[in-house]
Amino acid sequence: MPRSRSHRKLSSPCSPKAVHKVISRFSLEKKQLVRSIDFGGLLELPLHRKVGHRFSLWLLTKVVRDAAGASASQPAAVGKVAGIPFYPQDVSKVFGVPSGGRPVPKKDQVQGLVSDEAKATVRGALSLEEGDDSRLRILHAAKHVLKKKFRRGMAEKDRAAFKIAFVVFVVGNLLAPRATDSVSLDYFMALRRPDEIQTYDWSEYVIRVILDSVCQVQAAFAQGRPVENLFGCIIGPVWLQIFYLDNLDFGREKNLLHDHTPRSKAYDYDTIKKLAEADRARSRDGGLRSFGKKLAREASDVCYERSIARCGNHVNGVVVGSADGGEQGGHSDDIVFTDGRAFNQKILCEVCGDVGEEELVMFCACGATVHQYCSDPVVLDATLVEWSCDECQAKQDNAAADKLLEEVLNRKRPSHYLTDSSTRNQSSTKITVATNGISKKAYVRKGDQEEHFA
Repeated sequence: MPRSRSHRKLSSPCSPKAVHKVISRFSLEKKQLVRSIDFGGLLELPLHRKVGHRFSLWLLTKVVRDAAGASASQPAAVGKVAGIPFYPQDVSKVFGVPSGGRPVPKKDQVQGLVSDEAKATVRGALSLEEGDDSRLRILHAAKHVLKKKFRRGMAEKDRAAFKIAFVVFVVGNLLAPRATDSVSLDYFMALRRPDEIQTYDWSEYVIRVILDSVCQVQAAFAQGRPVENLFGCIIGPVWLQIFYLDNLDFGREKNLLHDHTPRSKAYDYDTIKKLAEADRARSRDGGLRSFGKKLAREASDVCYERSIARCGNHVNGVVVGSADGGEQGGHSDDIVFTDGRAFNQKILCEVCGDVGEEELVMFCACGATVHQYCSDPVVLDATLVEWSCDECQAKQDNAAADKLLEEVLNRKRPSHYLTDSSTRNQSSTKITVATNGISKKAYVRKGDQEEHFA
């Protein structure tokens, strides 16, 4: 592989840090909208101060397309990174984005598939003028929609615009950003109807863009051209980083258990940096910093599709169902893991992660489950309480506080506030309303006809 002096100036058009900064400040209502389109895994995205570009570039040179054929019980992998096969479903396991469903329109079909209706829908949601296709302008407009505050709740139009803006923001900044200034429109058709966003296979779309990046990077190396920009998507490298490291054997004490998803939750910047350094090789590969020191873990010890498709679905010694839906190796399909939750005959406690003790499990209206002895405080008799998870409890508390504020606003002002015009310009009186531990401050301007609460 030719040596290139330009590798020291690697850059990328995407910023996981910017995405984390926006998502981490979402209200409960906004988080629920993200979950409604099955992008909830991104809500747990840890902070990445920066991305190891040299590690990413090495990984892109180690990706090959898998030409193996598929069968009913063993679907073909779309590619391999350093010999480890990967599937579109593995993107969902790492980042918690939709997998399966209709394919997102391909780039070479844009001219025939991206309709004026789709473009108008996206521009309308972002309040953009026709023809404004600047990448920075579109991403800035999407960010503005996501950061907008709604004190009295979001209307249906606001919710639809938020869903579109969220997908545009994470695709443009995280899932599939382009190196050029113009935003690729190949996914706009999937945004025409906001309530159907989750019906598209966004995991396959991410893999497709990754493979496009691989082709361009490897072609540049083959022709001796410098590689200065990790075009395509940085989530390709970031996804490859997490997927690759999560499949390596660092020793029993250092290997992370594959007992929950999204896997990205366990891989912040410091963790990736430490594990990548442990995998770093002393030799250099074609002028590149080289990795690949560690061996891959057994397929039966990981939660990825290569385990489910080829090893009877044993993850950390736990059966998670067989590929053909029947019994395999003397184990039955009584536990099926989907996005970290156990279904069928067993129930997974979201605090301790254990299954069993169903008679001691409490259920929230949203579907969350917890053992009585895992709740805080501990519940001795579940028949005496109606348990709610933290998010649902916060919603109930906020609703109670809003109701009390509304009652205060509708209350008549004492007559002495309006008796003397000289008192109408006096300073404000602060009122504190407290409900269930939540306090909200209100300011009453003496002499005003209306009270203002903030």
